[in-house]
Amino acid sequence: MARTTLAQRTADLSTATSSAEGRIADDALASARRVLQRAGERSQLSAEHTVVALAGGTGTGKSTLFNLLAGSDLARTSRQRPTTAFPLAAVAESADIAAGSTSLLEWLGVQERHDVDVSRARPDGLVLLDLPDHDSVVAEHRLRADRVTERADLLVWVTNPQKYADAVLHSRYLLPLAGHEDSVVVVLNQLDRLTREEAEACLADLRRIVQADGLRAQVIGTSARTRDGVPQLEGLIARAVERREAATARLVADVRHAASGLLAALPGTAPDTRALEDARRSLIGALEHAAGVPLVVDAVRGSSTRDGIARTGWPPTRWVRTLRADPLRTLGLRRPERPGVVQAPASAELIRSSLPTASPAVRAQIASAARAYVAAAASALPAAARERVNGRVVAASADVVDALDRAVIRTVEVRRPRWWSLVDVVQWLLVTVAVAGGAWLGVLALLDYLRMPTADLSPTLGVGAFEVPWPTLLLVAGAVAGILLALVAGAAVRAGARRRAARIADGLRDSVAAVAQDEILGEVDAELTALATAREAAARAAR
Repeated sequence: MARTTLAQRTADLSTATSSAEGRIADDALASARRVLQRAGERSQLSAEHTVVALAGGTGTGKSTLFNLLAGSDLARTSRQRPTTAFPLAAVAESADIAAGSTSLLEWLGVQERHDVDVSRARPDGLVLLDLPDHDSVVAEHRLRADRVTERADLLVWVTNPQKYADAVLHSRYLLPLAGHEDSVVVVLNQLDRLTREEAEACLADLRRIVQADGLRAQVIGTSARTRDGVPQLEGLIARAVERREAATARLVADVRHAASGLLAALPGTAPDTRALEDARRSLIGALEHAAGVPLVVDAVRGSSTRDGIARTGWPPTRWVRTLRADPLRTLGLRRPERPGVVQAPASAELIRSSLPTASPAVRAQIASAARAYVAAAASALPAAARERVNGRVVAASADVVDALDRAVIRTVEVRRPRWWSLVDVVQWLLVTVAVAGGAWLGVLALLDYLRMPTADLSPTLGVGAFEVPWPTLLLVAGAVAGILLALVAGAAVRAGARRRAARIADGLRDSVAAVAQDEILGEVDAELTALATAREAAARAAR
């Protein structure tokens, strides 16, 4: 379960780090990167070994304590000056796991090693390290010690009654280890120099200071000279080695600590959803105005009405409608080679419409609305990201007019309804009937003028009490039916034009919203999404 938790936390920290990359200060990401690197490297090394590092200042008896724990005088000791220049390892391992210690020590940068016998106090898999003093006057010594303290599975910080309250020890080393209580032990050594009452007072004070550091680590009092407290320390180390969980516990603590630091560097609040949505609507409204959406919608309605009446109207009078200008052709949105269909040409990206160019005032309105959208998202954006995004958004808003024009060209597509053709055929049939009736009456009139008999050439149809001649019936019925059909079709054409205009309006709004998302809003939304992902992942890793 611990390994699964470590893998999950490491994955979450990696997600948070990559999502926050470039959006917060680089130094806030440096710790997370180092932890991820260490976790990846340690997971490839021996899990059968537990690295226990003794760290401390000059004269604290750290090396003497190391010799006691190792069961042999391996480290040189002195009370006067630093005697440990390089990390020294005492390795207790059986032949079964011996292959793993070499690569582990290479990773730790430890060159000097001594093999010691496996025993109850030194369980199989123990890698005990004596580190250079953290307060050494030699900078290289301190760097070597710091390198190992970052990588050790279990840290044993050794101090003494003279140095246990040292500010450097607590501020530089113990304070950053807050949350690492399972991976840190604090040892107050050289208690033999104090009376029992003084030793208890010093231990109590050290526990208080360690807790004030945010580190709920175990504090043990020892004396290397009298071996007081040494068995307790040996038992604690032995249990850590036998459980083989120290490495995982240290890495989990490191990941949690790095994730907490990353979380603190990220903005802690999400943007006001309502304000963000209001700003989005304002921006899209400004873009619709710049794209001429109302003008295009009116043109679609006008052109559709013009074409419909010209197609379904009474043929003798419909030509009058064609004398009116075509609104869509005026706007450059109709293909002249296909007058019945208005659609985007294949090369829409290379075509410009004849829509009025956005005025400077309209462009300024777009830029202002874009800045307002960034301002609405500002609470969730770091300062650096906010400035960068604002600059990109304003620059994009200046170039968005051409994208809007292309979107209009692609969207405007008005197809001729099939029923127009059917009505057109019927209208011409009715005209034919009326013309036939008129021609028949003309022939009858001519014959009558020539005093020729016409009785047999003009049959009648009884309509109630009236007898209506067929030629008259054909003429009147054809004309009246055509005019009535034109009136009904005209109403249907206007209703269809309104529906078509509404559909095109919806399509234009969707196209404008898509342009807004691609050109302007997407920049901000991508930042908000990435930061939200980073916050959520960091919170899971730090939990």
